[in-house]
Amino acid sequence: MIWRNKATDKIKLFLRQGGTPEKLALSLSLGITVGIIPLYGLTSLLITLVALGFRLNFAITHAVHYVVHPLQIALIIPFLKLGEIFYGNSLFPYSIKKIIYMLNTDLWGTLNNFWTAYLSAFFIWLIISGPLFLLLYRILVFTLRKYSLSIAK
Repeated sequence: MIWRNKATDKIKLFLRQGGTPEKLALSLSLGITVGIIPLYGLTSLLITLVALGFRLNFAITHAVHYVVHPLQIALIIPFLKLGEIFYGNSLFPYSIKKIIYMLNTDLWGTLNNFWTAYLSAFFIWLIISGPLFLLLYRILVFTLRKYSLSIAK
């Protein structure tokens, strides 16, 4: 029983490090929104810069970013396909055999196609990220304000 109280006290202290419910909601919302960017491998750096730039709870922002990591992987293909629809180009092959063939025959052309495809996916993320962030932020602020009294105890 004593160890449970110590554990919950540590969790409450960890959550309170975010400051106000608004600041904690900002940490969580940005962690989720930046965490799903379809540019695999850059999110850790971006999340670090965002957390430091906005003086957010670094640990919570990174923890949320790592929790949504599987979602980022799952959304890469839909972002690429939406980018193709938006730009009207089909530069990204969705077959490993095609990718290997393209890399073996024209490395620089393939890298250029991938760059263009990922840039269009990033553009789609930019369109979606604003409304997603605002929705998450408002829901989280409401929820954290409602339950902040029980966290603070």
